[in-house]
Amino acid sequence: MTTPYKFRAQFRVRFYETDVQGHVNFTEYFNYFDVALIEYLRELGYGYSEMMKEGVDLFYVDARASYQTPSYFDEMLSVHCRAGRFGNSSVRFDFQAFGADGRLLATGEITAVTAAPDTKEKIRVPERLRQAVAEYEDSVQ
Repeated sequence: MTTPYKFRAQFRVRFYETDVQGHVNFTEYFNYFDVALIEYLRELGYGYSEMMKEGVDLFYVDARASYQTPSYFDEMLSVHCRAGRFGNSSVRFDFQAFGADGRLLATGEITAVTAAPDTKEKIRVPERLRQAVAEYEDSVQ
């Protein structure tokens, strides 16, 4: 498993996440990506609840995934996450999911727009988030 991503979250595949074909249903990867993203923000020291307290919400506006190979019930997965690109009012988060044996299962991305929680209007990505990502991604592993 080779990845340029510093952060990873681990999951064990639960039976209900599999489909009649016996492998993880493709939609479950979006759940894994979402949880990894929230944990990534927490790891940065600027978690979702802190954003909300500062008047910043994240609205997912685009999500994509490409599937490479199946994963199965009870398998341990590592889902890697990083902030891939910043816009004025958006952040694209990138993902890679690996099986316990290191095989690449899926890649994906979620684009989130930063908005004011009360008005739902777009706002500039907070400097605090940009700085937290820069410090985390540039620090020694």
